[in-house]
Amino acid sequence: MADMASRIASLRGILPDLESALQSFTSSPAKFRVVRTVNDTPTQPKTLYILDSSFNPPSIAHLTLATSALKQSAPLESSPYRLLLLFSTHNADKAPSPASFVQRIALMTAFAEDLSRSLKSASPSLKHDVSDMSIDIGLTKEPYYSDKSAAIAKTTPPFYASQPIHIHLVGYDTLIRFCNPKYYPKYDPPLSALKPFFDAGHKLRVTQRPTDPSDESSNEFGTTEEQTRYLQNLKDGNQEQAGFEAAWGNSIDMVQAEEGVGISSTRVRKAANAGKWDTVGELCTEGVAAWIRDQGLYSEDASGKKMMG
Repeated sequence: MADMASRIASLRGILPDLESALQSFTSSPAKFRVVRTVNDTPTQPKTLYILDSSFNPPSIAHLTLATSALKQSAPLESSPYRLLLLFSTHNADKAPSPASFVQRIALMTAFAEDLSRSLKSASPSLKHDVSDMSIDIGLTKEPYYSDKSAAIAKTTPPFYASQPIHIHLVGYDTLIRFCNPKYYPKYDPPLSALKPFFDAGHKLRVTQRPTDPSDESSNEFGTTEEQTRYLQNLKDGNQEQAGFEAAWGNSIDMVQAEEGVGISSTRVRKAANAGKWDTVGELCTEGVAAWIRDQGLYSEDASGKKMMG
């Protein structure tokens, strides 16, 4: 507990720095910037794992998403590796509402610390360059995955001078949005917007979204068999008319979910709002749960809207 108290005190102490970094970024023309790194090393990666961090708040589902990807995928990809938790200050689906992006970055920092500890404790089952991986916390103004990767690659001076391959770690619900023509109205055909992403060698690693009886929102994505079929249809060229080239499907890996992936951030917010701290502790990593309680996050607003702008 003393260790956690010192972590929370440290996080409280850097809130002004996070606020300053956020304001500096939003007022600049930059489209991508790293604002903090956990377990900082000079490693220039060949493979950059990117976990979209729009979750409000992070849960053990996101820890599972990251750790399972690193365990299973890293041996197949070129080392060294690095992980980027990327938060978009512009969400394509949700208009920003007033309040605390800074708290979202603080939650990402707590989550990155928890994840780093988890990777270290998983050693020796993980390769050393995975268990000792640097975790960057970055901001982008781009709402779409293809544009996010472009913003990272084109940043000057480059943060990742080694020009690594990007592997976005996403859930099945994100794959559907990624391949939905409605998000690319400026392109003809719409999904031709994805060509620079795949031409650069970037990939998606998609974790299936299992149905969970206690979470109604999980039912909208169909069975895992239907999710597998969706990807196969992409590979079979069923979306070529919309501009999605069949060969791109080979850059999308789909894997079964491990325990915990079905947990939604909505459940966490409702539990925090109701003061059910044991439940929050079961659904979140240790540091995230402690920070939510310390800051009284979601106490007035289980929808999380106060944390969305």
